[in-house]
Amino acid sequence: MKRQNHPNLLGLVLALQIAAMPVMAQAADLKGSPSVNESQIAHSRTLALTGQRNFRDLGGYRTADGRRQVRWGKLYRSGTLARLTDQDYVVLAPLGISTIVDFRTTAERAAEPTNWRAGEPSVLFKSYSTKGEMALMAVLTAPNARPADVRQAMIGFYQQMPEQYADQYSEIFHHLVSYQTPLLFHCTAGKDRTGLAAALILMSLGVSRADAVADYVLTEKAGDFRATGTGAATSAANDAYSAMRGTQAELIAPLLRADPAYLEAALDQIIKDYGSVQTFVSKRLGVSNSELALLRARLLEPAS
Repeated sequence: MKRQNHPNLLGLVLALQIAAMPVMAQAADLKGSPSVNESQIAHSRTLALTGQRNFRDLGGYRTADGRRQVRWGKLYRSGTLARLTDQDYVVLAPLGISTIVDFRTTAERAAEPTNWRAGEPSVLFKSYSTKGEMALMAVLTAPNARPADVRQAMIGFYQQMPEQYADQYSEIFHHLVSYQTPLLFHCTAGKDRTGLAAALILMSLGVSRADAVADYVLTEKAGDFRATGTGAATSAANDAYSAMRGTQAELIAPLLRADPAYLEAALDQIIKDYGSVQTFVSKRLGVSNSELALLRARLLEPAS
């Protein structure tokens, strides 16, 4: 099977994300978030946007000791920003976002360019092509592929992500250290690259692993990507995705899940290789203990 005959995984997710937009579920509200009191309900975990249902504030998560919480209005995560509407920008403008970190590949950014219209933030990205998805694509397109095989391949993909995206994750940490907030980070679906980034940030701030994983799982409430089938996806995809036409919906479903086992696999790999998330952030991402302390001082507040 020649590589050029099949789309890359991130491109496939992009096509499915576009197709899924009209059928996304209503955004999850704050009540679905762990470690957040009912008294904080005035803050919205997921912003009510038309063009991106997976735009979320990471504020309100408590540290494992229960004494502090992540500040609201400082950290946002999202999927593609290319389909935001004028009304969406009315909602976004008051946020005052000063930095946008775009994890997408060069091809993804060209296919879905962002036309940000809520101020003039610094937009940060790295030019790169796909990383390590061919093994997953080989499983997905195998003649006798099963959903369980695709799910296991996704777990393998997540195990590779900490090293594959370390440069991008290092960049976001250093911009947070320099207090370039409010900061928004995103990829295409706002699930994989963005999901691991959110977990690394939350856990570095002292939020428990369980709550970081729960935030990842919220993606399935914010945007029901599984509601789309291969028929809908192909109408949004260009000829580059012709090889995927006819792929069974149950095979694509594991790609679109925010399965906690995926993120757990990435975190387990970090612990296997480095001993802890904090050591990974320190040694691999280059964030010193003093910088981490500064990060916590700026992004945490007393729990309410």
